[in-house]
Amino acid sequence: MPNANKFYTIKKGDTLSEIAQRHGTSTKQLCKINGIKNPDKIGEGQVIALNAKAVCKVTVQLLDRDRNPIPNAKVRMEYSGKRKEISSKQNGRVPTILTRTPEDLVRIFIARADGTWKQITEVASGWGNKLVTLVSPKIKFDGKTMPHPKDTSGKPVRDPKKTDKKPVTPPVNPETTKSKGKPHGDYGDGKGPKTDPTTDKNGLPVKDVTNDQVKLDFLKGYTGEKITEEDYKKAAKELGCEVEVIRAIGEQETNKLKKLGLGSFDKKNRPTILYERHYFSRLTKHKYDRVNPDISSPTPYTQGTARLGGKPFDDGQHFGLFSWQYKKLAKAFALNKEAAIRSCSWGAFQVMGDNFKACGFSSAFEFAKAMSKSEMEHLKAMVAYCKANNLQTALKNKNWQTIAKVYNGPGYKKKKKEERYDLNLEKIYNRLKNKGVSK
Repeated sequence: MPNANKFYTIKKGDTLSEIAQRHGTSTKQLCKINGIKNPDKIGEGQVIALNAKAVCKVTVQLLDRDRNPIPNAKVRMEYSGKRKEISSKQNGRVPTILTRTPEDLVRIFIARADGTWKQITEVASGWGNKLVTLVSPKIKFDGKTMPHPKDTSGKPVRDPKKTDKKPVTPPVNPETTKSKGKPHGDYGDGKGPKTDPTTDKNGLPVKDVTNDQVKLDFLKGYTGEKITEEDYKKAAKELGCEVEVIRAIGEQETNKLKKLGLGSFDKKNRPTILYERHYFSRLTKHKYDRVNPDISSPTPYTQGTARLGGKPFDDGQHFGLFSWQYKKLAKAFALNKEAAIRSCSWGAFQVMGDNFKACGFSSAFEFAKAMSKSEMEHLKAMVAYCKANNLQTALKNKNWQTIAKVYNGPGYKKKKKEERYDLNLEKIYNRLKNKGVSK
């Protein structure tokens, strides 16, 4: 339920001026923060925000290419006639700002190495506290630069080439020592504290950088086995329904993929997935919500993709492009393997990994291995899921609302008419039936 201190549900007979007076604010302010154009037109059951903090907060999260938080980055925020220069914390978060109204624009700048500023994006505050996630195309790491080594004459030593038979003479240490004997850096027995070398054998600076994206070792065994018409008929017989009903579910689940030129598998022969951060948040008991809100949050992603300069960018609120999903999965997999797999919907019928037991698998990992093999495995999982949830009668009778509620979730009714799962299923079924897809 909405926080009573921040929100109010309008009751029959309420006026905006009375609500404002009771809560120590003004009608003008309530109109501003709630986008109410006519204060005389409010409706019973309508929920309004009572103060700007309920809807006008904007927080920025900075991540590198591998979705690691970027700490200590200098950020400038310009909004509501104000300008703030602040640094990101260890979790990559920039302290929250509060705009005057939801319509205010927030310009976000990042400091370059030379101290100048680069504008990264411009977003509207919006009606509802917003998290803007900015993902850098680069990896950030801590390193130390060193002056180029010089020879005895003071000239720079050239870098060694692979063809060099002998290594370049190391630079002369300007300080000399008179001490004798064997150095005891490793305490003589190979034990004790050690550090990674900062220079190579020629005295040149060294920094090893590794991509920390984990290996998804269930992605193997791809067979490419397609679903045949005979397979559809067998599945329909097992579920006691028409082939077109099963095809309609598959088409509804993969419509967006087809529009993007994708299928049940991507160009790398990986099953197409959609990562759901609220599943990961729940399965990990919200352990990573604060540090990794882009992949772990009790608030589900919304449809659509944020755009900057005509191109999609990751604002942390939307599902984003399908090409981003495996990056999200890999990051979550490094934190909790099972929860990560269970937080994705998989393949041709987009069955959630959280349903691995209903699909007949002993573990989420075994489920992911099967989904990585072929479309035929996707069909088997869909049939098993429907049987485990007693959907046979609804499938047989073409009870689209029951199918939508069980297969897509109870929130299907809240969507716009053109996005309603049950209505789309019926529409697809009728089209397939009229075409005579199955005989």
